[in-house]
Amino acid sequence: VAVKDNEVLYSKETEWDVTAEDPEYHYGAIMDAMKLAAACLPKIEAIGGSATGTISPDNDATWCDIFPNVKPDVYKEKVVGIFKRIAKDLAGDVPLKVINDGEVTA
Repeated sequence: VAVKDNEVLYSKETEWDVTAEDPEYHYGAIMDAMKLAAACLPKIEAIGGSATGTISPDNDATWCDIFPNVKPDVYKEKVVGIFKRIAKDLAGDVPLKVINDGEVTA
């Protein structure tokens, strides 16, 4: 979703294979979707999102069931910080907030 001045400029649900073991596959799928939304904006001022599982106050994917087949050691190395990496690679040092999707719907 891309929002500017409280107006939704872009919104699309993206499907990808959550059973993939390679965290780079997940990174690429999320980044591709984020780039489509970013293309609708003159600049990115902040990034917000939601994910299933446990998201730390520092936006770490402590445990997230959208990566069920990533091996634990690889998860710790490549997935825990995936949201911060995506934000930095997409927009640099902008504010980021990711929360549990249950909190979004509550």
